[in-house]
Amino acid sequence: MPTAIPTVMDRLVHRAVRNAAEPILEARAFADWVSGFRPRRNRNTALRHANDHLTAGYRCVADIDAARVSDGATAAEAVDWFAEYIHDGSFLRLLRTVLAGMPSPVVPGSGLAPLLINLRLSQVDKEVSGLRVVRFADNYCAFAATMAGAGEAFWCISDAMAAVRLEPNAAKSRIRRDANAEDLFLIDG
Repeated sequence: MPTAIPTVMDRLVHRAVRNAAEPILEARAFADWVSGFRPRRNRNTALRHANDHLTAGYRCVADIDAARVSDGATAAEAVDWFAEYIHDGSFLRLLRTVLAGMPSPVVPGSGLAPLLINLRLSQVDKEVSGLRVVRFADNYCAFAATMAGAGEAFWCISDAMAAVRLEPNAAKSRIRRDANAEDLFLIDG
């Protein structure tokens, strides 16, 4: 996987862009059930949300990891993700310049990659917000009372991913019965 090693100046610019955009995106773009790559949210936050669903009796889980979430996005597309929530033309022009200087807009290693991953997946999030779902980074867990319900959630999330040219990671995505919250959101789990 290609990785960027930003210069000191790049890191400063990425941090400034992130500092300007993140409060707006936190307020407008990201669902409460999304953790990972966000201030004051981590795997523990996701596990608490997951445990709430499991405790309520939704023990069947569509566990879907997005494959290659960093791949395939264009700079213009990434600017459009921001423009949905931020309407300042000068900021968007600066953002376009910053992204044009990177090998790809969501390249791992850049200071903007975590924010851009969340923005890309927020497009999926909007389509699946009616489900009992928790997302940590690029891993979705949808909770259902039955295996059939979990299967429907699996296909709903898969279809929403396809709409933004993503797909589930076949090796890491599955439907679980009687899931344990601690087994969710593991690296290579």
